[in-house]
Amino acid sequence: MFGWIGTVTGVTGGITIALNTSFSKYAFVVFLISSCCWLIQGIKNKDKALIILNTVFMTIDLIGIYRWILPDLMA
Repeated sequence: MFGWIGTVTGVTGGITIALNTSFSKYAFVVFLISSCCWLIQGIKNKDKALIILNTVFMTIDLIGIYRWILPDLMA
């Protein structure tokens, strides 16, 4: 289940970025959901590479949220 949610949200985030609209910055939130799902899937499967990859992706997503979304919310 988490694998499919991770796949759908990952594809959705990619399309959102590719469209390059004012809404594109919110793809970081969608990517964060994807990374969390894949992290859970990696933990369930004891797949260290998937765990490390998605931990790094989650960090990148959080940086994106911090840089692109939070400033607008704080203004």
